Amino acid sequence: MTLPAPEEIKIVPAYRLAEAARYLGASPSTLRTWFRGRNYKAAGQPRRSQPVLGQRGPAAKTLSFLDLIEAHVLHLVRRGYGIPLNRFRRAMDYLREINPDLHFLAHENFRYDHRNLFLRMEDRLVSLSERGQVVAEPVIEEGLKRLDYGADGFASRFLLPIAHSHRNTIALDPSIGFGRPVIARLGVKAEVIAARFAAGEGIQAMAEDFGAKATEIEDALRWCNRLAA
Repeated sequence: MTLPAPEEIKIVPAYRLAEAARYLGASPSTLRTWFRGRNYKAAGQPRRSQPVLGQRGPAAKTLSFLDLIEAHVLHLVRRGYGIPLNRFRRAMDYLREINPDLHFLAHENFRYDHRNLFLRMEDRLVSLSERGQVVAEPVIEEGLKRLDYGADGFASRFLLPIAHSHRNTIALDPSIGFGRPVIARLGVKAEVIAARFAAGEGIQAMAEDFGAKATEIEDALRWCNRLAA
């Protein structure tokens, strides 16, 4: 059972943990545990919890675009299914036995059927959860809708949630702006919009200059925390 390799640009280290955590709405400590593992004590004895995601080991300081997408999906799974991390880790260990180098959770063959999580691999379904669990369906469904997939089958764009906005206007795309937040329709970096706004340019003037909608400019500013609700 195989999946094709992802495009190279998607696996280049690009995001520090704190930056990735902001994009995902997760805590840096959570991502650190998922990607680097953690040390703890049990019955007075030192123990080590191994990483559940990532291929570069505990010393890795930056995440790739597909690392970030897998963390997004795991975040959805944890919120929507309440699957204990140790059980999810066992599922990921099994998938790595199939192919240790692939980002399974970032592939379009990762699916859910309202009761079950699974990965479609050729003629077989690899289960990642158990039937009969209580599922928060909107959490999973809406979260997966934030992903667009490329010709290689892996996520190619991640639509970011914007405070006080239901629009999907700001995205991460590893092929545009070094994977930093951009206006999804145009590829204009959000930080460029924020810098020009800080320099005194108005929203309508920038919209005309970039060929953008005023709402797209507003959402870029909201993402950069430059515009109040």
